[in-house]
Amino acid sequence: MSEPSPIEVTRRYLDVETPENVPLPFELAPLSSRFFALLIDVLLVNVTLVVIALLCISVLFSGSEAASQLVWSVYLVVDFFARNFYFAICELNWQGRTVGKRAVGIRVIARDGGDLSADMVIARNLTREIELFLPVIVVVSPGSIFGDAPSYAQGLGMVWILAVALLPLFNKQRARVGDLIGGTAVVMTPKAQLLPDLVTAERLGYVAPQFHFAAGQLEIYGIEELQVLEDVLRSGAGTSFELYASIAERIKRKIGWDPRYWHVPPEPFLRAFYSAQRTRLEQKMLMGKRQERKVR
Repeated sequence: MSEPSPIEVTRRYLDVETPENVPLPFELAPLSSRFFALLIDVLLVNVTLVVIALLCISVLFSGSEAASQLVWSVYLVVDFFARNFYFAICELNWQGRTVGKRAVGIRVIARDGGDLSADMVIARNLTREIELFLPVIVVVSPGSIFGDAPSYAQGLGMVWILAVALLPLFNKQRARVGDLIGGTAVVMTPKAQLLPDLVTAERLGYVAPQFHFAAGQLEIYGIEELQVLEDVLRSGAGTSFELYASIAERIKRKIGWDPRYWHVPPEPFLRAFYSAQRTRLEQKMLMGKRQERKVR
């Protein structure tokens, strides 16, 4: 038996159960990827603020005093929102990703398998100053934080701050304090490509029975739910009949399947639904419409 490679040894996985009660393994993002994503985001925010500051300075020297005060006030507001809400706004609008996370291929998910809510995103980002930026200040200029505090108090403070910052190194989920409070995890972004081996199998001779799905039935689920179904069908012989039947039952109830055809074989039904749903979503994407999640 061959020894696993060092890369395989360092990989960690988080089992998340979807609302359809299907367990899915997500590969946890390595700390190096999270660091580079943070570095990209911090550079992006600071470069943007520097450019805005230079524009404001040019206005300050060329405009009236009233205009200069207005421009300076606007810059302070932009600086505040950029530093405090950039991460939260990006993660809420880009399915748990910022510019840096998109660049390195990682994203934030909810550990309970549900939607990534605003409460989760805000909670995980409120602690960022304490976890990431405060330790940097302590290392560079401890006097600006502790002032004239006794040396033992400064030492305890530094130990506590560094322990909070280094927490991802000492837990299996690589979670920082914000992730623990918000109930989130940072994982590698699953590939968005729809399952090619299923399409190849159909071209090689496997033809699913002909099921008819109405347009309204194909509007209920989105890309993420289709990817869940892909993972189930990908497992093939390793998947039990009971799991196929359970998933098929939930889909039938959700789309209002005709009771006369309720007891069709579950695996052919799922493959037919997958094929029809995939075709529908691809048609919508060609029209510029991208449906990420199912209709509530």
